[in-house]
Order: sequence, then structure tokens, then C-alpha cells
Amino acid sequence: MEALYKALHEALHEALHEALHEALHEALHEALHEALHEALRIEALHEALRIEALHDALHEALHEALREALHMEALHEALHEALYEALRTEALHKALREALRMEALYKALYWVPAIFPIASIYVSAYIAALFFLPFFPFLYPPYLGRH
Repeated sequence: MEALYKALHEALHEALHEALHEALHEALHEALHEALHEALRIEALHEALRIEALHDALHEALHEALREALHMEALHEALHEALYEALRTEALHKALREALRMEALYKALYWVPAIFPIASIYVSAYIAALFFLPFFPFLYPPYLGRH
């Protein structure tokens, strides 16, 4: 009988050990699966938050770059207009200086005949040559050659 008890004890011990091992294995597997699932979910949330933060940072950087580009475009346009106005003003000043110089020459021609009648003929001819000969090349004297 003792052998029977011993065999029964041994069988029960083996069955309990096997059942406990199986139950522990299943519970541990389930717990690890849940923990891994939770860790992956948290990692996915963290990744989503990182992506959202990156998206916000990129959006802000692009917004700042666009604002800077628009500012630079406005500065470029203002500089272009100021330069155009300065060149136009310079051209007007140059034309006014030229007109005043021509007016002074024109007035000086009236004084020359009164003082030096013969010299004024040569001066008048010289000035006429300066103004009219470039437009009428056939009037050049032969000894000057063609330009």
C-alpha cells in the first residue's frame, strides 16, 4: 500500500507540477503580452507626440521663413523704388544742369558779337558745327575726313 501511496503521491505531484507550470506559463505569457502591448501603445503615443511636436516646430519654422521672405521682398521692392527715384532724380538734375549750361552758352553768344564781332562768327560756326554736323555728315569738310 505504501507503494501505492507513493505512486499516487508521485503522480499527483507530477500532475500538480505540470498544471502549475502550465498555469504559470500561461499567466506569465498573458502578463508579458499585456505589458508589451501597453509599452507599444505608450511608445506609439510618445511617437505621435514627437511627430506632433516636429510638425508644430516645422510649421513654425516655415511660417517664420515665409514671414522673413515677405519682409525681404518688401525691402527689395522699397529699395528698388528708392533706387529708381534716385536715378530719376539724378537724371532730372543732369538734364537741368545741361539745360542751364546751354542757356548760359546761349546768353554768352549774345555778348560775344557786341565785343568781338569777327570772333563771334567763328564761335557761332563752331557751335553750329558741334550741333548740326553729327546729323548731316555730308556737310563735313573733306579735309576733316569722315567719322
